[in-house]
Amino acid sequence: MWDEPEPAAAPAPEAAAPAMVIPVVKHTALGERWAAVVAQMTAAGLIAALARELAQQAELVAVEPAGTEEIWRLKVERESLRTAPLQDKLQAALRSTLKAEGGAPLARLELVAGVAEDSPARREAERQALRQQAADVAIRTDPLVSGVLAQFSTARIVSGSIRPLH
Repeated sequence: MWDEPEPAAAPAPEAAAPAMVIPVVKHTALGERWAAVVAQMTAAGLIAALARELAQQAELVAVEPAGTEEIWRLKVERESLRTAPLQDKLQAALRSTLKAEGGAPLARLELVAGVAEDSPARREAERQALRQQAADVAIRTDPLVSGVLAQFSTARIVSGSIRPLH
C-alpha cells in the first residue's frame, strides 16, 4: 500500500559490437588477372563512368583462343551494363592495355548474364570490410579506450563511428 521508490536500474552493459558481414569472395586466377587489368585501365584513364562500372562489376570467367585473338568472357549481372556501347569502350581499353603489356593478341569481349562472384568491386568490398573489422577490434581492445570506458560509466563506443585509417 505504501508507495515505495523503485530501485535504481543497473546501468546497461556495454553493447557488443554489431556482427560485421564480410562479403566472401571466391578468389580465382582469372579474377586476379581481371582485377589487375581493370586497375591498369583505371590508372591509365582508359575507362570512365559506366565503362569503368562495367569493368568493376564484371567477373572474368574465361579467356579462350580464337584464331589470332582471344575471347575474354565476362559475367555481368546488371542488364543495364551489358550494352554494346559499353562493351565496345571496355574492349578498346582492354586492347590498348594488353598491347602496352607486350603485344598480346587482340582481345574480344563477350558479356554473359550472371552473378559475378569474383569481380573487382566484390574484392574491394571484401577488403574494406576486413579493414573495418580490424579497426573495430583495434579500438575495442585498446587499453586506453578500455580505461576510459571503465572510468566513465556513461562512456560507450558508438556503433558505426569507427573508421579505418587510410
